[in-house]
Parts: sequence; structure tokens; C-alpha cells
Amino acid sequence: MSPAKLDPDIGNAVIKLDANLGIEQAAALHETLRQRIDDAELVQFEASELQRIHTAALQLFCLFCRDRRRAGHSVEFLRPSESLRKAAALLGATTLLQLAKAHP
Repeated sequence: MSPAKLDPDIGNAVIKLDANLGIEQAAALHETLRQRIDDAELVQFEASELQRIHTAALQLFCLFCRDRRRAGHSVEFLRPSESLRKAAALLGATTLLQLAKAHP
């Protein structure tokens, strides 16, 4: 099962993140992000249920956000969980992921 999937109940441009993004989900997450890297539309991550995130997954999000923004495309985290906020702060990635302006 993919750790991130399009959620038709939320919208086609929204990727719902599972509660657990451990190292064992990193390859599947990478593939999901790779498929969306060149999308012209806004890519949004529904992150309210995320409880555990491995450093590898956080690094993938950082690279994804960096590369999309360099290409002029937007990324947004919707309702980032406290776990995501804490992990990003610990690694100094809050600004890159633009979590400070996201509403919990």
C-alpha cells in the first residue's frame, strides 16, 4: 500500500499522507513524489493524520519542495500534524516545507 495517495474525497490535487511514513515506506513515497514533480497544478499534502515520519521521508519532501519551487510550481501542506512540525523543526526544514504558514 502506498504511504501517500490521491484522495478523491478531498480533491485530485491533494495527496493524503498515511499516519506512518517510516523508512519502509520511503521507496513508495519517492515514486509517488516522482510522478507529481512536474505537475503544473498546485500539489497539496493532507498531513493531519501523520504521526511518525522517518528522516528519509522528510528529506524526500524537502527535495520535492525545493525542485518544484525552482521550476515555478507550488507545494502546500494542509493541516500538518504536530509530529510533522516537530520533525521538520528538528531538522531545520520548517522554512523549506513552508510549515510556518500552514494552519494546523
